[in-house]
Amino acid sequence: MVSFFCCNLQTLESCGWDVVGGDGGTSMLAKPTAYISRSFKIDGFEGELDGCNIREAVLRSTGLCISSSKWTGIPDYCRFSFALESSEFERAMDCIIRFRELVLGEEQGSI
Repeated sequence: MVSFFCCNLQTLESCGWDVVGGDGGTSMLAKPTAYISRSFKIDGFEGELDGCNIREAVLRSTGLCISSSKWTGIPDYCRFSFALESSEFERAMDCIIRFRELVLGEEQGSI
Protein backbone atom coordinates (compact mmCIF):
# COMPACT_ATOMS: atom_id res chain seq x y z
CA MET A 1 0.00 0.00 0.00
CA VAL A 2 2.87 2.41 0.74
CA SER A 3 4.35 2.15 -2.78
CA PHE A 4 0.86 2.62 -4.24
CA PHE A 5 0.37 5.81 -2.22
CA CYS A 6 3.86 7.12 -3.01
CA CYS A 7 3.38 6.51 -6.73
CA ASN A 8 0.09 8.42 -6.75
CA LEU A 9 1.53 11.21 -4.64
CA GLN A 10 4.63 11.60 -6.80
CA THR A 11 2.68 11.56 -10.07
CA LEU A 12 0.05 14.02 -8.89
CA GLU A 13 2.57 16.43 -7.34
CA SER A 14 4.85 16.36 -10.40
CA CYS A 15 1.79 17.12 -12.53
CA GLY A 16 0.81 20.28 -10.63
CA TRP A 17 -1.56 18.95 -7.96
CA ASP A 18 -1.19 19.74 -4.24
CA VAL A 19 -2.04 16.49 -2.46
CA VAL A 20 -3.56 16.43 1.01
CA GLY A 21 -1.41 14.24 3.25
CA GLY A 22 -2.64 10.79 4.07
CA ASP A 23 -1.54 7.35 5.12
CA GLY A 24 -2.75 5.39 2.12
CA GLY A 25 -6.10 4.09 1.03
CA THR A 26 -7.83 3.90 -2.31
CA SER A 27 -8.46 7.61 -2.83
CA MET A 28 -6.84 10.94 -2.12
CA LEU A 29 -7.69 14.62 -2.27
CA ALA A 30 -5.66 17.06 -4.33
CA LYS A 31 -5.93 20.67 -5.41
CA PRO A 32 -5.22 21.37 -9.10
CA THR A 33 -3.04 24.36 -8.21
CA ALA A 34 -1.11 24.52 -11.51
CA TYR A 35 -4.36 24.45 -13.51
CA ILE A 36 -6.55 26.98 -11.67
CA SER A 37 -7.44 29.92 -13.94
CA ARG A 38 -5.73 28.39 -16.98
CA SER A 39 -7.66 28.57 -20.24
CA PHE A 40 -8.25 25.19 -21.84
CA LYS A 41 -10.10 24.09 -24.96
CA ILE A 42 -10.78 20.55 -26.16
CA ASP A 43 -13.72 18.86 -27.92
CA GLY A 44 -16.83 19.77 -25.97
CA PHE A 45 -15.04 21.86 -23.35
CA GLU A 46 -13.76 25.42 -23.35
CA GLY A 47 -13.15 27.59 -20.34
CA GLU A 48 -10.98 28.76 -17.52
CA LEU A 49 -10.21 25.80 -15.27
CA ASP A 50 -11.35 25.71 -11.67
CA GLY A 51 -12.01 23.11 -9.00
CA CYS A 52 -15.48 22.35 -10.38
CA ASN A 53 -15.00 22.21 -14.15
CA ILE A 54 -11.62 20.45 -14.12
CA ARG A 55 -13.49 17.14 -13.84
CA GLU A 56 -15.12 17.67 -17.22
CA ALA A 57 -11.85 18.88 -18.77
CA VAL A 58 -9.92 15.82 -17.53
CA LEU A 59 -12.69 13.44 -18.61
CA ARG A 60 -13.09 14.91 -22.10
CA SER A 61 -9.36 15.15 -22.78
CA THR A 62 -8.13 11.86 -21.30
CA GLY A 63 -11.12 9.68 -20.42
CA LEU A 64 -10.19 9.72 -16.71
CA CYS A 65 -13.06 10.41 -14.33
CA ILE A 66 -12.28 12.24 -11.08
CA SER A 67 -14.58 13.86 -8.52
CA SER A 68 -14.59 17.66 -8.61
CA SER A 69 -14.70 20.05 -5.69
CA LYS A 70 -18.45 20.18 -6.20
CA TRP A 71 -18.52 16.49 -5.19
CA THR A 72 -15.98 16.75 -2.34
CA GLY A 73 -17.54 19.90 -0.89
CA ILE A 74 -14.04 21.28 -0.31
CA PRO A 75 -13.34 24.36 -2.46
CA ASP A 76 -10.83 23.56 -5.24
CA TYR A 77 -10.07 20.02 -3.98
CA CYS A 78 -10.79 17.01 -6.15
CA ARG A 79 -10.91 13.32 -5.26
CA PHE A 80 -8.94 10.68 -7.09
CA SER A 81 -10.08 7.08 -6.60
CA PHE A 82 -7.48 4.42 -7.30
CA ALA A 83 -9.40 1.22 -6.52
CA LEU A 84 -8.32 -0.23 -9.85
CA GLU A 85 -6.67 -3.27 -11.38
CA SER A 86 -2.97 -2.68 -12.11
CA SER A 87 -3.49 -2.09 -15.85
CA GLU A 88 -6.22 0.46 -15.17
CA PHE A 89 -4.05 2.09 -12.50
CA GLU A 90 -1.25 2.56 -15.05
CA ARG A 91 -3.74 4.04 -17.51
CA ALA A 92 -4.98 6.47 -14.85
CA MET A 93 -1.40 7.61 -14.16
CA ASP A 94 -0.86 8.09 -17.90
CA CYS A 95 -4.05 10.18 -18.10
CA ILE A 96 -2.85 12.47 -15.31
CA ILE A 97 0.45 12.96 -17.14
CA ARG A 98 -1.32 13.51 -20.47
CA PHE A 99 -3.58 16.17 -18.97
CA ARG A 100 -0.52 18.02 -17.67
CA GLU A 101 1.02 17.93 -21.14
CA LEU A 102 -2.19 19.21 -22.76
CA VAL A 103 -2.77 22.09 -20.34
CA LEU A 104 0.70 23.05 -19.16
CA GLY A 105 2.63 21.97 -22.24
CA GLU A 106 5.26 20.17 -20.18
CA GLU A 107 7.05 17.00 -21.16
CA GLN A 108 6.89 13.78 -19.17
CA GLY A 109 10.62 13.74 -18.31
CA SER A 110 10.45 14.71 -14.62
CA ILE A 111 8.29 11.77 -13.60
